[in-house]
Amino acid sequence: MARKPAAKLAGAKSAAARQEETPAAPHHIVASLSRMEDSIIEGWAFDAAAPLAPLRLRILIDDTIADVITCDLRRQDTGVLNLPSELVGFRYSIPPRFIDGGRHVLKFATVDGVPVTMASRVGMAMPEVHFCIASQSYVEGVLDGVVDGLVQGWALKVDSRTQAKTGGLRILVTEAGHPVAELLADQFRGDVADALGADAACGFFYAPTADQRLGRRATLHFYVMPGRFELRGSPLEVRFPDDTDRKRINALLERAEELFGYAYNLRKELRAALPADRYMIADYPRWAAKSAPLALARTKARYGAVLGMDMVSIVCPVYRPVLAEFLAMVDSVRGQSYPHWELLLVDDGSGDDTLTAAIRRLMEADPRIRSTAASENGGIARATNLGIQMAAGRFIAFIDQDDALAPQSLEIMLLAQAGTGARLLYSDEDKIDRSGALSEPHFKPDFNYRFLLEVNYICHFVMVEAAAARRAGLLDPRLDGAQDHDFLLRLTEQLTPAEIHHVPEILYHWRKSVTSTASAVRAKPTAAGAGEAAVTAHLQRRNLAADVTRRGTLTCYRVNWKPTPAIAKAARVSILIPFRDRVELTGACVAAIRRHTRDVEFEIILLDNWSNTSEAESFCAAQGNLPDTSVIRIAEPFNYSRINNIGAARARHDFLLLMNNDVFVHDPDWLRIMLAEMLIDERVGAVGPKLIYPNKTVQHAGVVLGVGGIADHAFRGIGVSAPGYMMHAMAAQQVSAVTGACMLVRKSAYLAVGGLDEAELPVAFNDIDLCLKLTAAGWTIMFTPDAVAEHRESASRGDDFQAGHVSRFMLDNEVMRRRYADTLPYDPFYNRHFSREGGVYRELRLLGPEDR
Repeated sequence: MARKPAAKLAGAKSAAARQEETPAAPHHIVASLSRMEDSIIEGWAFDAAAPLAPLRLRILIDDTIADVITCDLRRQDTGVLNLPSELVGFRYSIPPRFIDGGRHVLKFATVDGVPVTMASRVGMAMPEVHFCIASQSYVEGVLDGVVDGLVQGWALKVDSRTQAKTGGLRILVTEAGHPVAELLADQFRGDVADALGADAACGFFYAPTADQRLGRRATLHFYVMPGRFELRGSPLEVRFPDDTDRKRINALLERAEELFGYAYNLRKELRAALPADRYMIADYPRWAAKSAPLALARTKARYGAVLGMDMVSIVCPVYRPVLAEFLAMVDSVRGQSYPHWELLLVDDGSGDDTLTAAIRRLMEADPRIRSTAASENGGIARATNLGIQMAAGRFIAFIDQDDALAPQSLEIMLLAQAGTGARLLYSDEDKIDRSGALSEPHFKPDFNYRFLLEVNYICHFVMVEAAAARRAGLLDPRLDGAQDHDFLLRLTEQLTPAEIHHVPEILYHWRKSVTSTASAVRAKPTAAGAGEAAVTAHLQRRNLAADVTRRGTLTCYRVNWKPTPAIAKAARVSILIPFRDRVELTGACVAAIRRHTRDVEFEIILLDNWSNTSEAESFCAAQGNLPDTSVIRIAEPFNYSRINNIGAARARHDFLLLMNNDVFVHDPDWLRIMLAEMLIDERVGAVGPKLIYPNKTVQHAGVVLGVGGIADHAFRGIGVSAPGYMMHAMAAQQVSAVTGACMLVRKSAYLAVGGLDEAELPVAFNDIDLCLKLTAAGWTIMFTPDAVAEHRESASRGDDFQAGHVSRFMLDNEVMRRRYADTLPYDPFYNRHFSREGGVYRELRLLGPEDR
């Protein structure tokens, strides 16, 4: 966002200003609270060590900085104190978010964090003030019931005057009169918003605890707090298995493991009957409270490294911040468990005497804080460059003026660096609001260059070797708004993927404020355009031809590769389509390919697996007479792997497209887009498109390893244009696997790894196995959302879970478990904090201190 420099004030300085320029003496605060009525607080305060300068105070509510006030109002009643000035008063209105009928604690402190005790009107010392202010509102809400083992509902606060309906209410859950949980109703409920014209962030989910599941029945009450308003639909009676049922279920689990390892569908039912404590994304604050204290222990177990004494220079550009948020950022750095750091504050021409005084106070309080000031506002890139030039540490890290670090962020990052030798490291992050509440965790993949081209998913927290940062060059002021994306891309030009490391812990809290992109993309409207320019410039430096355009309104970019005409013309594809009977379906599939494919030469190889109808005979004869089409009859029992291997051996072209006969294409560029991913990068071994169901929801957007046992499709069931978790469903990226229902694979790579496994994986998971073999051989797997096809899943051969198919599926499942026991639980492109039980990108798991 463009920022204008403040005008300079001319003329003589006031006595207060001259006093502010002298070194500050220790505080000697005298303060009194004279009034607290309704939501108004009044009083006075001054620093006897600097009586001419109006005192600035932090306002903390529930131990979070709510605001910073200036004590500069006239208070005639202080005349008896013989002060140099009567301008020592303050008046503060409690923010509406705390006027909720609940109990809150208010405290005061100086700008540099020294607690201030107020005197009351009767002379009592008050280090803190407790208040409870009733709201003028009522509650609407409903308990929907149990969905997928979770109790769900919604609640809204309705303002009696304006009828505004807002979420974010606290929900108390009780059983037999005793509280068992407290929830926050702030999850997205579009249905409620549409029906009531209300805030969509009003939903909640409750996962019953393991203790509650010890009894057969539990009666749960759901109340909105404060006020104890019971929701409609409450109380709710839920049935749970008793001890006998639990023993029987566990016995069945053991038996299933003895027979085939486990039966996939039976395992799902048993897990649903005996779930552990579950954490949905909606439960992130509860999960974070338990996970954060274990982060350092996990890091030590993961890397086994010894911490050194390297200096970290933390660069922070500053421009007219909200002072309370700025001070919270500084406090988070000063609170680091690792002591060898310097905080470099670069005032980007703020022209704010109050900010200057605050920074000087902070430097006096902690010599590790240094600062410089630009003579005029030059933008975030120029300010950051000044900080980089000041840096004395071996490593440079970056923080925004209103964000915060977790207490052990530096220690964890340095342990990871010592254990890996990485030169660029980044962590997971979440969002923090003005009340200190955490939300919207961003659990990131390991380094994913293709994803980084389209989304700056790395973002925060970044620590880079200072020498590498300086070789990459200073930040480009022309790209303010995307200067960090540009900087990261320039670092990838000099570092290998092995030198870039993802630290899978939440170490950074991104402030949600009106002007921050953490709240809305519109807050920085130039960022998207700068991002397009940054990605374009990077690709030009790498001599990679592509058109870069923004995807919708998000800071996400489509990279449309443009291979040279000679290379594109020489690339040809053999399309392999197995089928048995169902000639109407297969004919429609083939007709769509011929009608909707342009700019790519191809042949179609129809693999007839023992069709036995007269219609099939006629169909095969007619298709075999068409140009660039062949039909191979395979009179054998169904073996998907063998069928495709036979087709691959007969293919004439360098690229193979494995395609089910129930997949239909509509976009003329579908095959060109997939092929371009391979032509632009010779390391790409396989590419998968986005597949959608006939109802326009997603069936496949890449495959995640380990979920549900072996693997599962990402984003099944979301809208075709939905961005998905952190834009993963709308951006091209490297993945661990793609589905064989529509997979483009380099023929040389396919043959080199032995093709599909027809011996042990004839039906299921052969496509996952192929992708893992390709990865082990050094190839990469890509998902592109820009090639879209419709998939009428398993229309030809039926579902894997139909009668007669379950045992075969169980055997294939066990083969994969044995073969990839050390690979499946650790998909590098799916954060380890997500659950592997099911619900891709929806449910979290709590890792212990020993988990790596």
